[in-house]
Amino acid sequence: MRVRDTSAGFTLIELMIVIAIIAIIAAIAIPNLLASKLLSNETAAIATLRTIVSAQAQISTSAKIDADLDGRGEHGTFAEMTGAAGVRRAYIVASGGSDFSAVGSKMNPAVLTSVMARTDAQGFATKAGYAFMIYLPDTADPNGFVHETGPSDTPGLAGGTATVSVDGAEVYWCIYAQPVNRGNSGNRRFFANQRGEIMHSTNDVAKADGTVTPPAGNSALLGDNITGPSALGTIGRDGDTWKAAN
Repeated sequence: MRVRDTSAGFTLIELMIVIAIIAIIAAIAIPNLLASKLLSNETAAIATLRTIVSAQAQISTSAKIDADLDGRGEHGTFAEMTGAAGVRRAYIVASGGSDFSAVGSKMNPAVLTSVMARTDAQGFATKAGYAFMIYLPDTADPNGFVHETGPSDTPGLAGGTATVSVDGAEVYWCIYAQPVNRGNSGNRRFFANQRGEIMHSTNDVAKADGTVTPPAGNSALLGDNITGPSALGTIGRDGDTWKAAN
């Protein structure tokens, strides 16, 4: 009588069953893990925007940036708020603008973490799968949009007139956060401004992502200029509907 060798390995059929079970588990788990990652990144983006809103209010109130020395604080860039570069001190009387051709002392202590100081050549700061860009009003009438360019230790300005309106920057600023890789690091797009409005869109129309091209400054606005009202509860210039972010 032949005795079955119980020490033998798995049969081919048993291995195929195990592989099939693993594949089923992976098919269920991987999309859930990706969705969890996207939600985590989006939640972190909102938290970062709240921090930046507070930082902008702080430096405006304390007049840490005051290029025209009128005692009224101006809103700032990543380079300034992280202490990576000295604050704007060049004041161009003819245009009422300022730039980084002359700088004052670095903010000490800084009002933003050094993570946000790692701006690229376009002016994006990236954190947790999202790319952030701050806009300030330029010296045009009405004010357009100007943003910093990197690296943050030697910042410049681009967009619009490439100079910041001193009086305009005492009132206005805005910021966008878009996924570095839409569908992989996040889906929604976010916006905040001097009113403390933090908004989001599904980003289904604009499909904005990456760090190659700065977003249109009026994407989440109803008008063409930085002084225009936000598109809270309606469709912005980018074609997406913007809602309050929780």
